[in-house]
Amino acid sequence: MPIRFFCILLLILTGCLGRRPAVEDLSGKEDLSVFRLQFVHGVRDGDRLAAEALISDSSSALTIDMHFAIGSPTRLESGVWHWIRNNQNSSGDISARSVTFLGGQDGPPSIGGSFDLRNPDGLAVYRVNIPVTELKR
Repeated sequence: MPIRFFCILLLILTGCLGRRPAVEDLSGKEDLSVFRLQFVHGVRDGDRLAAEALISDSSSALTIDMHFAIGSPTRLESGVWHWIRNNQNSSGDISARSVTFLGGQDGPPSIGGSFDLRNPDGLAVYRVNIPVTELKR
């Protein structure tokens, strides 16, 4: 019971914080505020979690595939991103700035965090902010 109360309190407090944009250009050259998180899907298998997120505006799609090791703390093991925008494809790998994992024993797990999207040279070019979201299959 105390853990459930703590999780509910954490979700409420997280919702009260200022909203961060779904995706940010780390160079500051582009305003990406029109992009919205469309969905987060995932499947937990023991101490592993595979998740996919889609962020888009009306004309482009940013897909993020992530693999987590569930533990204390839960950590991102690997991840890749692919963005189709303005008839151009870009992609790279992902690093986690923060990861939040909740539950999954009594129902679907929830995942969220802040992730840097790196270009092929390893430079962080975008930041993705995913609020703690219940995973749908």
